[in-house]
Amino acid sequence: MNKKANRRAFFVCIFVCLMYTSIAAKLPEKVSFKRIAHDRSKGSTSMTVYSGKNENQQAPEALPEKTPSYAPQQPQRETRVSQKEVHTPVPDEAHMEPSFFMSIPLVCLAIKAKLLEKDSLISAGKTSYNVASWKKPVDILNDRDEEGLKNISRTIDAKQVLFLLREEGIVPEPKLTSEEIMLGKGYVVEKKKLLSLYRDAVPAEYDRLFPFVIDGTGIARRNGSFEFIVMKENVKRLAVKETPEWQMPNLVNLPLRVAVERLAAHTSRIRVIGSGTVSEQFPRPFERTTGEAECIIYGRMKQ
Repeated sequence: MNKKANRRAFFVCIFVCLMYTSIAAKLPEKVSFKRIAHDRSKGSTSMTVYSGKNENQQAPEALPEKTPSYAPQQPQRETRVSQKEVHTPVPDEAHMEPSFFMSIPLVCLAIKAKLLEKDSLISAGKTSYNVASWKKPVDILNDRDEEGLKNISRTIDAKQVLFLLREEGIVPEPKLTSEEIMLGKGYVVEKKKLLSLYRDAVPAEYDRLFPFVIDGTGIARRNGSFEFIVMKENVKRLAVKETPEWQMPNLVNLPLRVAVERLAAHTSRIRVIGSGTVSEQFPRPFERTTGEAECIIYGRMKQ
């Protein structure tokens, strides 16, 4: 252990002596290291060592530092993907927002394409007595039932609605929902195309819907073709008076013949399923309805 310690101490002493000798001889001042680069854009170069004792040898001159030029930057132009501009026509004498006018041909096209059953019962919201109401598509159109039309649009689906209209030359924006297209909201169509759509899609069996009037403007069938008409206020008021409101009687447990006689006093649209006595009815007992509402009674034989 003494030999190793002595040897270690010897080398430490030699190292300290060399340090003092270099400081006394001013070696750090005579030898310097500098990086030389002819082009600042290039990467780092190798190190060059020169000694200050050689007077003939010129030290490499330091390259002047380039002062950054602060030139005004030109505003960058926004790059946008070129897209086809979509020109949406505004309502005028030749164009209009179709509103409920679009619902009739759309429902007829859906029935023709077998996307909707003609005699199917569609949920049409609830009555004032908080009772669920079910109607046929034609009755929903006749009543301008917005909730029923929304349910029809959900049944058909937006892509199918767009396909039906494109087949007829009407192309609404793809971002529209099926409800907006069915209710005729948020887009504009040409009046001539709308009348042409009625002519091609609406059969004669729906004539009882016409004249179809909304806010004083209507569509009527005359001489086999459709046209826009303007309805007066007194005519609209008379139309409202012609559809009185009545209450559905309770027909349960009554013979079907008696039930039909009671309903015949209010409506001629009576549908009987089964025989015997009434087990179920639609509309529900004491439900309020208007006009020629369709009534369905289900019968069964007593055991």
